Amino acid sequence: MISGTRSALAERIRRKGLFRKGGLYLIALSGGCDSVSLLFLMKELAEAEGFALHALHVNHVLREDAAADEAFCVELCGRLSIPLHVFREDVTGFSARNKISLEEAGRNCRYARLRETAGLIGADAVLTAHQRDDQAETVLLALLRGSGLSGLCGMEKRKPFAGSTELIRPLLDISREELEKYLREKGETWREDDSNADETYSRNYVRRTLLPLMEERFPGAAEHVSAAAEHLREAEEYLRHQADAWLSENAQGDVLLQEPLARLDPALRYYVWRQFLAGTGLRDLTEVHFDALKELPEKTSGTRAVLPRGRTVVREQDGLRLVAGTFLTDPEPVPRLEIRTFPRPAALKIPDTPYTKWMDCAIITPDICLRHRQRGDYLILANGKQKKLARFLVDEKIPLGERDSLWLLADGPHILWVVGHRLSYAARITESTETVAEVKISL
Repeated sequence: MISGTRSALAERIRRKGLFRKGGLYLIALSGGCDSVSLLFLMKELAEAEGFALHALHVNHVLREDAAADEAFCVELCGRLSIPLHVFREDVTGFSARNKISLEEAGRNCRYARLRETAGLIGADAVLTAHQRDDQAETVLLALLRGSGLSGLCGMEKRKPFAGSTELIRPLLDISREELEKYLREKGETWREDDSNADETYSRNYVRRTLLPLMEERFPGAAEHVSAAAEHLREAEEYLRHQADAWLSENAQGDVLLQEPLARLDPALRYYVWRQFLAGTGLRDLTEVHFDALKELPEKTSGTRAVLPRGRTVVREQDGLRLVAGTFLTDPEPVPRLEIRTFPRPAALKIPDTPYTKWMDCAIITPDICLRHRQRGDYLILANGKQKKLARFLVDEKIPLGERDSLWLLADGPHILWVVGHRLSYAARITESTETVAEVKISL
């Protein structure tokens, strides 16, 4: 039982008004300093404010100390009379099966158990112990990776999680140093994860090396970065609300009106697309997808942008329509392929036109065909090495919405010619070429 005067940190959390009397809250408990602090702070508030707590611990079975971490959490929650839900997860196997990192696999397993347990016990919210230094690390990593405004906003204090359950981060404005001091003054201990010292992980490098250097030169750096993230979130919220207002007037079912969209500022246009597609369940979009969508209003009718999960946006006469499938239902006409061969002339003047190319006839086999891109396609570079077609298209800045419709002259996975663009180096005419193949494409 915790008694006595409420701590200053608990009072700071209480003033945020995050919890309701009679509510039930599930705490993610690892045994580390942050989550142990959260457990004690919430225990203080639960007794004074009249709500209930449960905790959840996931044993990843990765570290030698994992069993000791679990035992620590069991003892702690028993002492505080907080019901604890314990799970052991094969994170290594999950990582291998899904071809993701151990770090990502562990996170996925934890959050799956949190969602499951929150639903079973009817929790109002799941509480995680992310604090101010975590927020600064998140924002710095986003900045260094070139994230847009959304990434630079960092983590939200409160957001939907699963069904009617929210996810709340009560410690986002409290530093790690304050939490350590809080536990020491209480005479409480916590568990240390040795993997947090491994600076091959980017977050650990930012935490252990970059942020301390910033604090040394710019005192209060973590606090200021976190404050900047809050200001950016306000701008993000404004743009999101503006996009919603625009959509209420200019979206007609699965169609966005073309002329109003073309007049929009590019920044707001991005949010219109994001809000519109999120409403259809499409959230796993990258900058490449948004670049293709951004260009669509100025494109000719019939141009399309291919999106994840088998969805496509098609430019129509007066609007842009979201459709199921990555191709149009009408059969696509195949271009006409003409090949003319002749001896290599002494005076070589190779035509430089997008749809007519001269190649070494030796590269032409009965298996060549015109088709669209497939997994595993590649070109041959001047150094003799292969380059994946996907990387070539990115490097050439060919819009995402046009890549699936490009015609390719292919011999198996070897792309001899990206029609309208480049020849494979293997198809070039050399001094040893005896016969030239003139290849012409009629679209």
